[in-house]
Amino acid sequence: MLGRQSFDATIPRSHVRTYVSTLGFHSTRVTRPVLKQGLDSGDRIVLLRPADDDGGERAAEAISDIEDIVGQIDPDISVTVEQLPADDFTQTVREAVRVLNEATGEVIVTFGGGPREIFLPFTVAALVLRDEIDESLQFNDVDGSVQEVQLPDLLTPISDTAMETLGVVDELGGETTLPAIVEAHDRAKSTVGRHLDALESAGAVETTQEGKTRLVGLTLAGELRLTHQ
Repeated sequence: MLGRQSFDATIPRSHVRTYVSTLGFHSTRVTRPVLKQGLDSGDRIVLLRPADDDGGERAAEAISDIEDIVGQIDPDISVTVEQLPADDFTQTVREAVRVLNEATGEVIVTFGGGPREIFLPFTVAALVLRDEIDESLQFNDVDGSVQEVQLPDLLTPISDTAMETLGVVDELGGETTLPAIVEAHDRAKSTVGRHLDALESAGAVETTQEGKTRLVGLTLAGELRLTHQ
């Protein structure tokens, strides 16, 4: 797997962003999330398009619109188009992984639609590389709003015993407490505590402290893990 490429050392890393987005024919689905998040000199926008399909005038117009808007903000913000193969799902996923691995600085992915042939592979790549992605934004076609979304962690290993504890959290309604889990699970408090630590590290639960009581909530990733069993 390719590592992150280096970038211009004269630009502070914290000020460098790479936006990666699939692009169909609607530039707004790219520009609105990008403008909402912010752009600075040295930032980069990477547009994903199917290879061997330039989309004709509509795609060219969308790319031109993005370049014009970005150029008005700062001419040192780059816009590049990456062409991904559209006839081989496996290879498209690999290429999407490559693009994300080569992104520099703060990596922000935007899900705004685009050709299905690359949108799904791009989504798969983003889920696999979620720990390399700083933020994920979704464009809402219904009202044109932009939301930040949390990509679920589905890859971090979880032991069978910790999964049993996760099942108890689910049985208790998905929102419970450490003492309630201990009572229902018939396990030592220290054992359940270790399981919750592991589950939280894997993103399967969220825990908070309220006084002396540890509150536990099932996350989307936790729900999906249980569904897979």
